Amino acid sequence: MLKKSENHLPLYLSLANIIKNKITENKYQVGKKIPSEMELQKEYCVSRTTVRKALKILSEDNYLIKLPGKGTFVSDKRNEIQTQNHKFSSLTDSAAKTGKKISNRLISIKSVAGNDEQNTFLQTTSEQQIIEIKRLRYIDGIPFCLEWIWLSPKFEGIKAEDLNMPLYEILQNKFHINPGRGKKTFKIVFANREESFLLNVDEKTPLMRIKDLVYDDHNDPLHITQEIIRSDKFTYAVNH
Repeated sequence: MLKKSENHLPLYLSLANIIKNKITENKYQVGKKIPSEMELQKEYCVSRTTVRKALKILSEDNYLIKLPGKGTFVSDKRNEIQTQNHKFSSLTDSAAKTGKKISNRLISIKSVAGNDEQNTFLQTTSEQQIIEIKRLRYIDGIPFCLEWIWLSPKFEGIKAEDLNMPLYEILQNKFHINPGRGKKTFKIVFANREESFLLNVDEKTPLMRIKDLVYDDHNDPLHITQEIIRSDKFTYAVNH
């Protein structure tokens, strides 16, 4: 039976750590199917909700991948590339240097419960709600990127701004904050139904997922961004 750990981790985090350790120790091998939700429930005497939360965290961290109708498999994290201490600048400015025009269309902005990664990075609690911005981005009028931005509650005032404008322009003008350094993660993913519709590509088309954890120029956490990008319309270069 799985019990709450001494450091008071919720059961689902304890279960996620157990599964992660089995992957690290190669007890659950890359490309192989892990036990079903029901089997994990029985083995650790936990609820279905606990199992699903644990699997969701591990899927978000790319340890697992769920294939509908087939089960959950161990992912190969080697297909993920990370850069540390990358200096962040405006995508709009970068595109302008190549003669391209970036424009944005706001899809939604709302307050949501953050997941563990978001709350840890943004230094918020599970009782607080963070701000989620969802936008579709265009290059010269062609959709190329579906973007999510997560900010801490202290940026509540951003909801009143024109979010079709560049994010960093808003942060600089409204909050007098500039981006600093952070971590950037790259991974190849495949278009789901929503992404294929908004980006005008076929389902299962390979896309590039970029996740940014960005600090401001005072080294305080600023935002998390996830971008799903058409690699046929945009090439990303990292300079070292």
